[in-house]
Amino acid sequence: MMLERHARMRLAIELIARRARISIVHQETEIPRDALRALYREYHGVSAPSGQLPALGGAAITTRRMQLQASLFAATYFRCGGNRDIRGTPTPRARSIYAAIAAHDLCRELAGIDNSLDMTRSWTIARDLHIGTARLLGCRACEVLYLVADQSRFDRTCPVCALYRAYSDAPPATQPQDDNFFARSLLLPPEPEFRQWSGELTQAAAENGRRPTGSPGAQQKTLPR
Repeated sequence: MMLERHARMRLAIELIARRARISIVHQETEIPRDALRALYREYHGVSAPSGQLPALGGAAITTRRMQLQASLFAATYFRCGGNRDIRGTPTPRARSIYAAIAAHDLCRELAGIDNSLDMTRSWTIARDLHIGTARLLGCRACEVLYLVADQSRFDRTCPVCALYRAYSDAPPATQPQDDNFFARSLLLPPEPEFRQWSGELTQAAAENGRRPTGSPGAQQKTLPR
């Protein structure tokens, strides 16, 4: 009994450290809400945020960028064991919360804080995957796993391809939009075009006896006087 209480409190601290909503921490640990609010205030120095969780996580996904972040978390969540029971957890209800924490931390390490979901949204996606209102599909074009959810504002299309099209079709701008800038960071030059361009530069350099224009250290050809 003492070890179980210790495990519950440790889990509560892990979730509060990641700024999870008090309702989530209470549901996973069954610790009274008043005690959790006091713990949150002591840990962060501010009161815990209030508000209800969305009935379906898909309603909280409002941009393609957020859909891509949710897809990354969902794929990582399954890789961390979120689709199977974990032994030794304090309650059956909390059997997948450790996988959610591990996936949340790994996504932040790989993609950065700005390109990752917070703990509350991560928990919501994990919940929806378990109850069947969210699922992963595979894109036939780019072969990426992406998340689709009920009540989502988007159709069942790949967010990576959608962001790619949005970036490709967007007019030139001095300050790119957030979603277009995020999509740009995912792009690589198409391999056939890159090889053709590289080959043309190499051939031109061989014919002119100098380095290709635009390459590091390239110099202008000196005209005869």
